[in-house]
Amino acid sequence: MSDSPDVKLLDALAGLDAEADMAVVQRTRRAVMEKANHMREARSHARRQMAMVLVGLVALFTFLTPMLWVIAEEAFSDESWLDVSGLTSLLVATMAFSIFAALAAQWRKQSRRESA
Repeated sequence: MSDSPDVKLLDALAGLDAEADMAVVQRTRRAVMEKANHMREARSHARRQMAMVLVGLVALFTFLTPMLWVIAEEAFSDESWLDVSGLTSLLVATMAFSIFAALAAQWRKQSRRESA
């Protein structure tokens, strides 16, 4: 065995090996950038989903406002709930809410599939 220590080994242990440090820095930088891009895409996707939900709610309430008005008029007037217009209004409102619930469930299922 030689008495002189390995210069490269001493430099690496002392933290003076710039090439090894640069490789670690580059790998870390790439990992951090990849994670940041992934987080940015996830945030954008979440905003897009929230926008779609809000558009759906606005469309639903815009469509249902006349029906809800008729239902409220019949609820607070002396008319019977069993007449044709009251039952039709309730049926349309129920169908619209159930269609919206089915669409929301489908959107949620699709978003879970995309995120997996």
